[in-house]
Amino acid sequence: MCLGDVVGYGAYPNECCQVVASLGGITVRGNHDEAAVYPGREIWFTNAASQCIIWTREQLAAENRDFLASLEPLRIENFSTLCHGSVPDPDFYTTTPREAMLSFRHMTTPIAFFGHTHVASWFEYVPDSKDLPQLFLAGEDSVVQLEEGKTYLINPGAVGQPRDGMSAAAFAIYDTTAGAVSYRRVPYNVSAAQQGIIAAGLPEFLAARLAVGV
Repeated sequence: MCLGDVVGYGAYPNECCQVVASLGGITVRGNHDEAAVYPGREIWFTNAASQCIIWTREQLAAENRDFLASLEPLRIENFSTLCHGSVPDPDFYTTTPREAMLSFRHMTTPIAFFGHTHVASWFEYVPDSKDLPQLFLAGEDSVVQLEEGKTYLINPGAVGQPRDGMSAAAFAIYDTTAGAVSYRRVPYNVSAAQQGIIAAGLPEFLAARLAVGV
């Protein structure tokens, strides 16, 4: 499962599209994916992000542009919801318990996966409770044991640009048999990614941030 933003900040948008498409999994559309194929959306981005998406749009091969254009903003598969920013709004940043309530109120499944913030974390909520959801920041080996009577919002973090202070790529494994979500971090060649960004003439800030995970 891929929660969007296949492209956006890096120097290899075609390669990323090809890899994700070849895996044959479920992918939802992120705001950068949408902006890459629909000019004008970048006006809502930061200056650096806007520069990247305009460059990305110029680089994309037709088949990869078609792949991004085919993505839906929301999918429900195997009793799970997949979205980018939140369940009702793909551009919404879900970072606090109050913000998480927006998704919990719209969820029709006990678990939803989202991205957008680049921070590995999760929320737990008891439906119809008077209390706000609980927020947990994920460590390198955090495990969420899913409990009956609770609903969950799971953010696996970011593969290409983590923003939680760790440079290693972040993802999660959802074991439907064990009823658990396990967080994982994998080191990758940050230097090569940085060199690609600089060689492409993209903002150097985007290269520098990869080393420190911000």
